[in-house]
Amino acid sequence: MSDAARIAHIDGARAVVIVRWVLGVQCLLSGLNWWFRILPFPNILDPVGGPMKHQVIAAMIATGWMFSAAKIVEILVGVALLANRFAVLILVVAFPILMTTFLLDAIPFGRAAVGFAAGQVTGANLWAAFLDMIFFGGAVFLMQGHLMIEWFGNYRQLFTPTPDAAVPDRGWSCPRAMAVLRWASILIGGASTVWIVGMVGQWLIPWSSLAVLAPR
Repeated sequence: MSDAARIAHIDGARAVVIVRWVLGVQCLLSGLNWWFRILPFPNILDPVGGPMKHQVIAAMIATGWMFSAAKIVEILVGVALLANRFAVLILVVAFPILMTTFLLDAIPFGRAAVGFAAGQVTGANLWAAFLDMIFFGGAVFLMQGHLMIEWFGNYRQLFTPTPDAAVPDRGWSCPRAMAVLRWASILIGGASTVWIVGMVGQWLIPWSSLAVLAPR
C-alpha cells in the first residue's frame, strides 16, 4: 500500500469509535441545551410564540411535551454512544428525529438551489443555505448513517420477512465508498461538534458565529 493509500485508509473500528464519540458529544450537548441554556438553540425558557427557525419546531414546542420528548431521546443517544451501551438500538429509536432535523434544513436548501437556478437567489444565499443544511442537522445525519452502515450486521434480522426467517449471509461491501464515508463523517462531523463545543457558554466561539448560516 502506498503512502497516499495509507493516509486515505482508515480502519472501520477506529472510525466507529471516533464518530461514536463525536456524535455522542454533540447529541448530549444539544439535548441538555433545552433545559440548560448553553447554546444558541431553542430553550425551554424561551418565550412561547417567539421567533423560531422552523414552524415545525415551533409547533412541537407549542404542544408542551413533544419537543421535550425529542430532546430526551437526543440525550439518550448521547449517553448511549458515549457509554457504548445499547447504541445500536438507540440509533433506530432516534432515526426519525435526527432525519427530520436534517430534512428541516435540507428542504430550504433545495428551494434555494431551485431559486439560484432561476436567478432569484444569490450565490451567497445559496452557500449560506448549504452550510445551514450541513451544520448541524446534516452532520448529525451523516454520522448516524455512517454508524448504522458500519453496524448493519446488527440490523440484518430486521429485514427478514418473518420473525423466524433465516438471516441472509450476503452483505454489501465497497471499501472505497466506506473510506469516503468514514472520512466525511470524521471531518464534517468533527467540525460540527467542535463548533458546538466551542459555543458552549461562548467560552471559545461566540454565538454570533451562526450568522454565516443566515441569508444575506
